[in-house]
Amino acid sequence: MAFDNEFPIGAVTVASKTKNVNMLDGRDDMSVLWDIRVDDRYKRQGVGTKLFTIAVEWSKSNGLKQMKIECQNNNVQACRFYHNHGAILGKIDEYAYYNDIDIEDEVQLLWYLDL
Repeated sequence: MAFDNEFPIGAVTVASKTKNVNMLDGRDDMSVLWDIRVDDRYKRQGVGTKLFTIAVEWSKSNGLKQMKIECQNNNVQACRFYHNHGAILGKIDEYAYYNDIDIEDEVQLLWYLDL
């Protein structure tokens, strides 16, 4: 987590080596950046980059070889962020959310970062 004094301003969640987490594709050498959030008032101040770096370093220190990152086509800011931090767009799935009525018009984008 990231804090401004004692006030939480951002967080990152990473998963790896966890049974039944489909995003890991059954691999034990991959992490998934599950979520990264920064309070709107603190965006464009390097908080997201710091959290991303922490996630990458944690993955490396645990011997993982690749990080997978899920994003959606309507989150252009996040797509630019991942691209600018070295991730490569590896998969586009137009039907990932097909049965989810709330987001069925979104397209899943999977980014990969070799560690």
